[in-house]
Amino acid sequence: MVDSPQRPQSRIIIFTDLDGTLLDDQTFEYQPALPALKRIHLHKIPLILASSKTRAEIEPYWKRLSPESPFVTENGGAIFFPPTFPLTEDYYHERVDEYNVIFIGRPLKEIHERIHTLKRQIPFKVFSEMPAEEIAGLTGLTLEQAILASKREFDEPVVLQRPLDDGELFFKKASEVGLDCVYGGRFFHLFLGGEKGKAVEKVLHIYRALQGPVFSIGLGDSPNDISMLKVMDKAVLMQARDGGYVKDFEHRDLIRVEGGGPKAWNRVVLDILADCSA
Repeated sequence: MVDSPQRPQSRIIIFTDLDGTLLDDQTFEYQPALPALKRIHLHKIPLILASSKTRAEIEPYWKRLSPESPFVTENGGAIFFPPTFPLTEDYYHERVDEYNVIFIGRPLKEIHERIHTLKRQIPFKVFSEMPAEEIAGLTGLTLEQAILASKREFDEPVVLQRPLDDGELFFKKASEVGLDCVYGGRFFHLFLGGEKGKAVEKVLHIYRALQGPVFSIGLGDSPNDISMLKVMDKAVLMQARDGGYVKDFEHRDLIRVEGGGPKAWNRVVLDILADCSA
C-alpha cells in the first residue's frame, strides 16, 4: 500500500505525462501498465494525458486509453476536448477539427518570430525545421512517429549546437526575448504562455464545476512536469533516465517511485487506487 496522509472523499482524476512515465522511453509502449489502465477504465476514472508531444502524437494513445477525457498537448499549449465532453459556454473554446479546444499558449507563428531573434545569439535547431529522418535519429522514434512529432502547434523542442554547457545561458537568453523555456528530459522546449500547470488547473476547474469535488493524482518524471505536479492533490515523481529525480521539488503528498516507464507506473497507480478504496 502507498502510505498517504490524505484519502480522497471525492472523484479521482489522474493526470499523466507520457514519455518515461506511462510510456517506455525507448519503445514508447504502455502494455506493462494494462492492469492499472483496466482498473482505471473499470472505475470510470478520467485519465488526462498531458505531454510535450504534439496532438498528432497523442491522438493514437488517447483514442485507445481515454477517448472520453480531454488531453493536454505540447507542455500545456492547448486542451483538446472530445465533442461528447459537456464543455459549457462558460469556458471560451474554439472548434478545431473534431475537437473543442481551449488555448493556453500562443501559436507557433508568434514563437518563431522570437526564435529568429534568439538564434542570432545562440546557435540551435528546432523540430519543425528538421527533416523527419533527423528527428527519428535524435529521438529513437520511427519515421512515421517522427513525422507526427514535427507537427508542432505551440512548442518547439530545441537541439543546441553546443550542448548542455550552454543550458543556463540558453534559459537566460530565451527569457530575454520573451520566450518560456523548460527542460523535458531530452530537449529544451520553447513556448509562449503555455504551461502544463496552467492547463491542468483549467481542466480541474472544469471538472469541479461539472461534478463537484475531485481528488487529483499526477505522474511525471521531468522538469516540465513540475508545474503540473504542484497543483495535484497527490504527486508521483518517477525516476528520470539517469536514475535520479527532479531536484528541489517538494509536495505535501509526494511519492518518489523507484523506476520509470509503464511497469513503475502500473505498480504505483494500482497501489494508490487500492489505498484510496481502503
